[in-house]
Parts: sequence; structure tokens; C-alpha cells
Amino acid sequence: MNKYNQNLLSLYVHWPYCESKCPYCDFNSHVNEKININDWIQSYKNQLFAMKDELIENNINFRHLDTIFFGGGTPSLMPLKIVESIMDLSKEIFGFKKDIEITLEANPSSYENKKFIKFKQIGINRVSIGAQSLNNNYLKFLGRLHNIKDINIALNDASEIFENISVDLIYAFYGQKIHDWTNELESLLNTYNLQHLSLYQLTIEEGTKFFKDHKNGKIKLIDNDIAAKFYEISNKILNNYEFIKYEVSNYAKKGFKCKHNLNYWNSGNWIGVGPGAYGRLWSLGENKSRIEYQNFKNPKTWLFKNLKQSEFERVTKLNSKISDIDTLTMGLRLFDGIKISMIKNLSIINFKSLKELENKKIISFKDETLKVNKKHMIKLNSILDFLINP
Repeated sequence: MNKYNQNLLSLYVHWPYCESKCPYCDFNSHVNEKININDWIQSYKNQLFAMKDELIENNINFRHLDTIFFGGGTPSLMPLKIVESIMDLSKEIFGFKKDIEITLEANPSSYENKKFIKFKQIGINRVSIGAQSLNNNYLKFLGRLHNIKDINIALNDASEIFENISVDLIYAFYGQKIHDWTNELESLLNTYNLQHLSLYQLTIEEGTKFFKDHKNGKIKLIDNDIAAKFYEISNKILNNYEFIKYEVSNYAKKGFKCKHNLNYWNSGNWIGVGPGAYGRLWSLGENKSRIEYQNFKNPKTWLFKNLKQSEFERVTKLNSKISDIDTLTMGLRLFDGIKISMIKNLSIINFKSLKELENKKIISFKDETLKVNKKHMIKLNSILDFLINP
């Protein structure tokens, strides 16, 4: 584990509720239901205190929280009282770094100007807006409840409230035209002063409505060569607008990389609270090991299990092979790559395959840093399959 991982601590807060379930979504999200606000606050509180105990027990010398991320679900639907309580409790229990990054995800359909002003007042300093598309027909296909007008309202208002705004977009799906996509992207970049973009090529995940539709022949998969063209032209456009590509799907203006997600990709320490959230910590006892904390996914189960005292569904000490594969997989997502010293046991890497990838200039291995070359990032999954020993 490198110095970077030892010095950072992040908190992920999961809010499981949405206005509706999107057909492509395989996250732990559920349609909104009535809740007892005080019970939810108490459950989050119990988990936060329990995680402090875990940090102490595992000899993790934290100084403060470096980042907080409210994800979901749709965290912008969270009652303000819950968000404010989590912020206050987190500061009391862990302390905040002076320039802490605190992100909250939001959907344009649930955007409220007054609520977002309040979010800013209680300490949220970064918003990630799930626009997903700037084409009403594509928004309908993706099952989104908002339209272009809603996106414009949300982005216009957010630009006046926050100095750090990220937008999520989904692209490269069957039936989408490249010129539609480039028009969307350039229109967004010309209209708004954004600091960060996350661009996700649509994947069909098991357990989603799209998976069933694909199985029944209702929707098709995009051709890989066409998907690659989408990827290449997106990189070109964002480069023209001075966005730095720092991860396979993420782009940022200088100084605005997402610190929270960088901690994930660098295999750092993070705490996960809320239904379905998970956290990972490096135990610094006699034998360094990676510990994973997995929460109950069902919101009612999670609430019941954590209302009186904190309880996780599973706490697992990951074996070194799983931990090393995860570290390598996450690290190679980054454009800067991964220091080979972060891998404890190099036997997970097939060095014959590595040499072949080097010769083909798909991967570079220089100054102890392993990284996938820029134009081959789109093939990351197949590269990993080829590189990692079974």
C-alpha cells in the first residue's frame, strides 16, 4: 500500500430511493416510499460510530475525512434534516479536512432551487447532475423522467450556486446517431461552464429491464466498432474544450478531478454507510490486509438492523489475490496508471501476456508504472482478462 492510500479517508453515504427505477440501472435503488426521518438519522449515526471503532481497532491513523459522497438512488431526494445530521455527525466523529470535497448526486427531475441553496449552506460543495442525455427521444428510451428543459433549469441554477459541477451522460447505445451525440456534447460544453464530465457507454446489466428486453429481442447491442468511434470522437471533443481525461470514463478541467473517486481507484480507505453501501479499509495490524464491510441492501432490513446498534451483512477479510486483482483492476482505469509496488504478489500478472501487450504498444511499463495506452482504454476489460492470471 502506498503513501497515498495511508493518508486519505473517504465516506460514501448511500440513499436508496428514486422517483422511478430506470431500465438500465443495476444499482441498489428503490422507488420512493414514506420513511421515519429520525429512525434513518439514528441508523446512519450508529453506522458512523461503528466505523470509527473499526478504524481504531484496525490501527488506521486517520486525521480527518478528505471526501464525502452522497450517492444513490437519488440523494437530492433526501430530506435536508438527514443530510444535515450526517454532515454534523461526520464532522464530530472524524473531523473534516480544510478543503474537503463533499459531493451530492442529483437528478434534474427532482431539482429544487431552494433546496440546493440549503445544500450549499450546510457544506455540499460539489454536485453531480445525472442529465444522461440532451435529446428528449433518447431520454425517453433511457426511461428518464426529465426532459431537456429540466436539465437546463437545473444546470443554470446549479451554476449560480456551486463552483464545482459534474454532469453524467450515457452514450453509444443502439440506435443513437453519432452526429446527435456530438451535437449534444458540444451544445452542453458551449452553454455551461462545467468542471467535470462522466461519460458512460450503455451496458446491459443482468437484473435490469434492459437485460430482459435484450433477451426478448426488444433492444439490440451497439456494434463494438461503432462504440469505439463514439469513444474516440468524445475524447477529441473534450480535449478541444481543455478537459483532461484522467480515467476511462471521466474527464475534468485542471484542478477538478473527483477526489472521492480517485481514492476508490487508488485502492484507498473508505467507509460506506446506508443500504447496500460497502466500504474497504486497510488493516495495519501485524498482517496488512484489506477488509470489506458490506451493508444489507434492502432499505427496511438495513434500517431494522442498524436502528439500535450497527450491524453489517458481511465483514470479509479479502485474501491477498482478490485484493491485488482489485487494486490492479481499479488502478489501470486511471490514465496515469498504477505503481507496480501497490501489488503485493506479482504472480497475479501474466508477464508473458504483459510483454505481448507492451510489444503491441497496448500497455506501457516504465518507471515502475503500469498503464494502458490512451487509445486502447476502450478495450480495458479484455486487456485485464488477458493480463491477469486465472
